[in-house]
Amino acid sequence: MIKPHKYLDLNLSLLNMGGVILNIIKETGVIKYDELLNRVILSRGNNATEVFIPTLGFLYIMGKIDYKKDIDIIEYIQ
Repeated sequence: MIKPHKYLDLNLSLLNMGGVILNIIKETGVIKYDELLNRVILSRGNNATEVFIPTLGFLYIMGKIDYKKDIDIIEYIQ
């Protein structure tokens, strides 16, 4: 997903979606998983659901977000 190919929609690329998700999370600091998914779908359309979970994994590995399983929220890490 990071390596481009001729069929890649740049609006749904991993890096672009990462920016969208970080902007949404930065506004509130913490956000519920379902609410974040709904806001991403409103922003990028239903096809964004295919890239949503890999993007969250990428942001988690990069140390930008943290997931609190107990209360089902995603938190922005500064």
